[in-house]
Amino acid sequence: MSRTVILTRREVFSSSHRLYSDKLSLEENKNIYGKCINSHGHNYVLEVSVRGGVKEDIGMFMNITELKEILKEKVMDKLDHKDLEKDVPELKGIVTTTENLSIFIWDQLYPSLKEFLYEVKILETENNFVVYRGE
Repeated sequence: MSRTVILTRREVFSSSHRLYSDKLSLEENKNIYGKCINSHGHNYVLEVSVRGGVKEDIGMFMNITELKEILKEKVMDKLDHKDLEKDVPELKGIVTTTENLSIFIWDQLYPSLKEFLYEVKILETENNFVVYRGE
């Protein structure tokens, strides 16, 4: 009988962005996003969790190195040391909140991880984080 485990890989990436919606006036943007309408940066902590049954013959369901390589190709190379609005074409026109960033990362990873992808968690600061599970 295969037991189900959750495997998590943590990565850190640095990106700059600003919170601003073209659908709102300057005043509305200021009221909603405050000082974050100005360009600023974060050292994001990304935790990606995959879920699957442990294969008896190898003692795991996925090699962590495989997950690390997928994260590098699909996420880290696109986001690390980048301006999210200017350098990431897929994010143009999207307000780069941590919520939207977590959905973007899920969408980048899903084609490679499919049903194994369980959770994307992004810590924007020590105290603020978002969890997305594909719903």
